[in-house]
Amino acid sequence: MTINITKYRSQLVTAMHLLFWILSINVWNMVFNPGVESTGIINGVQDYWAALMLLNFIFYFFCLLPFVWALPKARKWLKISATVLFFLPIIYLVYEKFLPAAKRDDVSGFTDYFIAGFLYAVVFHLTIAGAVYFNLKVLVNRYLKMSKFGHYVLAIFVLILVSAITNYALFNWVIDKIFPSLYYISYFEVWELVVIVTGYLFFTTVVLLIWQYAGMLIANRDKAQHELFALKAQINPHFLFNNLNTIYSMASNNDLKTKEVILQLSDFLRYVLYDTASEYIPLEKEVEIIKTYVELQKARINPEITTVNLTVEGDFGEARITPLLSLPLAENCFKHGVGKGPGSIELYIGLEGKRLHFVTTNAVAFREKNGECENGGIGINNVEKRLNLLYPGRHTLEYVEKEGIWKLEMFIELG
Repeated sequence: MTINITKYRSQLVTAMHLLFWILSINVWNMVFNPGVESTGIINGVQDYWAALMLLNFIFYFFCLLPFVWALPKARKWLKISATVLFFLPIIYLVYEKFLPAAKRDDVSGFTDYFIAGFLYAVVFHLTIAGAVYFNLKVLVNRYLKMSKFGHYVLAIFVLILVSAITNYALFNWVIDKIFPSLYYISYFEVWELVVIVTGYLFFTTVVLLIWQYAGMLIANRDKAQHELFALKAQINPHFLFNNLNTIYSMASNNDLKTKEVILQLSDFLRYVLYDTASEYIPLEKEVEIIKTYVELQKARINPEITTVNLTVEGDFGEARITPLLSLPLAENCFKHGVGKGPGSIELYIGLEGKRLHFVTTNAVAFREKNGECENGGIGINNVEKRLNLLYPGRHTLEYVEKEGIWKLEMFIELG
């Protein structure tokens, strides 16, 4: 079973944010609570740091239990169970507080380690989290996405300085008034806090940019698939109806080539409906289907009025290409190059190394219904969009009409 990540994008983002801050608070709690010696060794943690980390995670997830009510799809029994589980230890601690000293259980270790250490780590993260989200929600959108790099660097510098000074002031002048029974001091000087805040901002900004880039790649892939589906829907009826009319006409005249044309149409439809489901196909298969398409078109046009030539050069070997890129361009020649007057259609497909060269030339047919010559259309526009999505910077597509002749030339570096 395949999980659609984009469907749960917002839930995944929320989970990533929670996990990041839980891990961050956990690590800082383990540093602050045991104390740090001048040598950088964390006292008392070397032998059982894994158990402490696990206990801290359990404690932090316990603190998140009430937030289950914010989940719209959570079952009612789950919300009630989480709430009861959250309040049981709290009720027990309150009960212990009112018992005589002789009858109390020894819970000082729990309260000193988890509650005091947890509160310190949370307060320490307040200014850092504020700086992180101000950067992600405001500065990145206002300056970085708009390519105002100078403004962004200046704003980040001010944000880091304000966050560091606020953190230092919080622990030196404010924290004792909030928690008078706990002895909290700032472990760091302002310059050290500047380094810490800078690290958080750098890491979270890089993660955000990578996440947005990955989202853009997924969106482009999905868009390319939608373009392909739209192209299929456009091509299938057009070819099917035209060639069924051709086959009907041939069968009415007892043409001996009727069976051959039916087989060619079958191969063509099999390719369009099934072979194009893959993201990439052998270039040789795409060329073969163009040959089949040209033969189908030859069967329905008058060779005395319109001449058709297809030239194929090169060793296609292991070359692969996105399906239905060159076929709509070949279709365009016959769609706009066949009329009641004389004309010609030339197609060229060549491969040199990994460079595909595709050229079409046709006389523009006169359209009696509106008295104008026309060419181009949704087929070419669709191909252009898909080339920009799938081969950015690795293709050229140029076309021009001059003196009644339409010429299109496409190059693709297949890679």
